Amino acid sequence: MEDAMQVLARVVDEDKASQLIKELDAGYGTYKQVDKLAEIVGIRMAKELVANYSTERLEDYAKAAHRWLSEAGDQAQTNLNAAAKIGMKPLHTKYPKAKVRDLANKFAGMEPDAVKATLGNEMPTLTMGMVDDMAEYNMDFQAKSGMGPLIVRTWSGSYGSHDTRHTDWCHDLAGTYDYNDRPPDVFVRHEGCRCTVEYYPNRNAEGRITALSKGEVDREGVLWNTKAETLDKRIKRMARKMKK
Repeated sequence: MEDAMQVLARVVDEDKASQLIKELDAGYGTYKQVDKLAEIVGIRMAKELVANYSTERLEDYAKAAHRWLSEAGDQAQTNLNAAAKIGMKPLHTKYPKAKVRDLANKFAGMEPDAVKATLGNEMPTLTMGMVDDMAEYNMDFQAKSGMGPLIVRTWSGSYGSHDTRHTDWCHDLAGTYDYNDRPPDVFVRHEGCRCTVEYYPNRNAEGRITALSKGEVDREGVLWNTKAETLDKRIKRMARKMKK
């Protein structure tokens, strides 16, 4: 049986994921792209766990997803810092052990068929929450350093839970906010939530990222701190390590 990291590493070969990774490697991908990658990773996790669920496998996949998405988040944050022309390195969040434990305990109290029916909602919510933690951690640090982060929450209009209460709640929460005026729940997710939550260190960074994505700014026109090794190569390297 393949290791969890080896399974998730193959996500980079999927068309949708490959395009998102290219955007991150090109220098203009943000947490919006990482959120979408997290959804893809969560869906893959759910499919693998439906076939053979156990608490141990849940933890293995959650740890692998956190490592995988940390690489993607690192690239997004590097892009954002470069666009903002700040020399900070990305900050890394710890594996959300408590969240995974709570989810495992929730599943422990459910019938096997109910667990399988719920995995498709719970896994993307878990993985997208990991990305939210990364974005919020970096945003808070930069705000405390005197910067004025800008937060953008985009309503997806798509929910695995099909709960209209959640649809209305997310719809009302969507918007663009300055850090000091942000709603307290701007990074909160309900089960099945597919909204994207991204931030920019400042408004200049937002403008540069937008211009870069449209090909309107030369790569050399921004302070680039990107690593020589691309995100795609870093993820595949992690998988190779697991084989040894």
